[in-house]
Amino acid sequence: MKSFFSKLSGIFRRKGVRYGSATVVFTALFLAAVVIFNILSSLVTNKFNLRFDLTDERLYEISDETQKFLAEELDRDILITVFAPEYYFIDSDTYAPIREVLLRYIALSGDRISVRYVDPYSNPEIVEQYTTFGTVSRFDIIIESDLRYKKLATADLYEISTSYETEESYISGLQAEQKLSSAISYCIMETLPVALRVQGHGEETFTELNALLTSANYSVDTINLSVEEIPDDCSLLVICSPERDFTVEEINKLDEYFNRNGNALVFYDINVPELPVFERFMADWGVSYDQVLVADSTRSISHPTNVAPSFISHDMTSSIASSNEYVITPSSRAISILYNQYEWRTTYPILVTSSGSYGKSYSSGTAITNYAQEDGDVAGPFNVCVLTEQNMVSNLQSNYSRILFCSSGMASDEMLSTDTFLNNKFFLQALNYMNEDSDSIVVSSKYFQSTTLSIVASQANVIFWALCIILPLSTLVIGFVVWARRRNK
Repeated sequence: MKSFFSKLSGIFRRKGVRYGSATVVFTALFLAAVVIFNILSSLVTNKFNLRFDLTDERLYEISDETQKFLAEELDRDILITVFAPEYYFIDSDTYAPIREVLLRYIALSGDRISVRYVDPYSNPEIVEQYTTFGTVSRFDIIIESDLRYKKLATADLYEISTSYETEESYISGLQAEQKLSSAISYCIMETLPVALRVQGHGEETFTELNALLTSANYSVDTINLSVEEIPDDCSLLVICSPERDFTVEEINKLDEYFNRNGNALVFYDINVPELPVFERFMADWGVSYDQVLVADSTRSISHPTNVAPSFISHDMTSSIASSNEYVITPSSRAISILYNQYEWRTTYPILVTSSGSYGKSYSSGTAITNYAQEDGDVAGPFNVCVLTEQNMVSNLQSNYSRILFCSSGMASDEMLSTDTFLNNKFFLQALNYMNEDSDSIVVSSKYFQSTTLSIVASQANVIFWALCIILPLSTLVIGFVVWARRRNK
């Protein structure tokens, strides 16, 4: 035995073995240092938001508005539960962007937000805690506070588009920030504003408008004014293209509602018939919908009636008016302003068409067959969206009621389901302005590829003449001059 240890000692005293052992030790120490550095750097990165977004589209960049909201308004702890094992959100190209955004929310929240990943199959007892609003599925995300919770499907965090060629749906962008910020705001609000859609007169129902109200953190329901009183907690009424007139009793209920600081969205289209009682109510608020279909061959998208009006300066739209994007008002009726100010009420034009716009007069017995400008058309510009404010001062305090009058086409499912135009943002800004309690955050989707460039007809004409006429002719003229000079040498 002694001889064995003597031999072993002799082996380790050899020069090659000593150097080899040192190499192994230093290699092990280096690898350990790398592992520790990666762990510490990961912790510091997540803790202090030192993550860098190197994507061309800035997919994971959090807007200044959300950062301010998380830093100044988030006054409750938020738990986000992702019903799937975390490795799905690490290894999968589909889910990894969501994890990255969640990490940024954690870092920006000052320890107010925490995230856990739960396998619903292994933890059915946790799933049962969130079945109040329906079934919880794998990959669903729950955002909760001590007040309430909100469920989001993973698909809600993506922008889904459809190919016109193949009619197949595909993921085109990321809207995680808009959905997550709205859900967090919903969970920390003491009381939710209530929006009621008026029914009983053949009103239209817009699915995307309901979704927009929900995303603005309204509790949405319906009301029939003929048999119901408007509750005190109602913050917003929505009247969408009624086909039958209101009764005097219903108008009295509306008057009482607006005298206690109520707000409303009123939508009209060319199919709404004459409604004398309701039209008198609107006239009291300083507006009248004319039987004139608005068109514009220079500021429109695809069709003269898909008008792209201009913003008129107002606090309601100040944050989006400077954008190069457009609000589109399809098949709008012209709105006349009957007074600028009368007693407690003031009217403001919000969207106005260009001086080159024109209007097609129509009646219930006639149909419009030609949308191009022709003799006899009414000359623009026209108001296509008007805001009326009622400010009843009491005890030196202003008490506002507001009605936004616009066209039904502006709030159609087609217009509100796309980020190509500003319609969705426009109505979110309007809701924020009319009711401070909604206070929704407006964030554009981040697209994985270049978004569609929307240009109006006048811009299309300029591009056509520049690229298809002037540039080719200039090239031919220059080429001819060069050829002629060389020939004469």
